[in-house]
Parts: sequence; structure tokens; C-alpha cells
Amino acid sequence: MKKYDVHGMVPVVATITVEAENGEEEIEIEAKKFKGVHAYAGNGGLNKLIGVAGSNESIEADGEPEFDDWTEH
Repeated sequence: MKKYDVHGMVPVVATITVEAENGEEEIEIEAKKFKGVHAYAGNGGLNKLIGVAGSNESIEADGEPEFDDWTEH
């Protein structure tokens, strides 16, 4: 019997917590400072967990995965 990896996509939301007088101006400034989404070791591989680098940044899944693709293992 063959093995297959079934792939599902789920949106994630990245959040940066800041203090500011004006939200719209701060969006532009902080978006440039965002250190990005990174892959971390764990959960069965070296690129399976995701996270953010900054202490004032967070990431969360926004919904349920939609499984719509597969590859042979």
C-alpha cells in the first residue's frame, strides 16, 4: 500500500502589539519592523511549527484547514 501526504491550507493572523497615538500611521511603521513568520523544529520535522520572532508579536490560525491536495510520500 502507498503512503500519501494530504495537504490542507488554513489562514493565519499575525499580530503586533504597539502603543501609539494614531493607528493608521503605526500600521505602516510596525509592518516594516515585523520580523516575519519562521519555521521551527518539532511536530515531526524541521519545518513543521510556525512562530514569530518578536516578543510583541503573535500568530494564530484563523479557521479550519481545507484539505485539497496530496503528494505521494
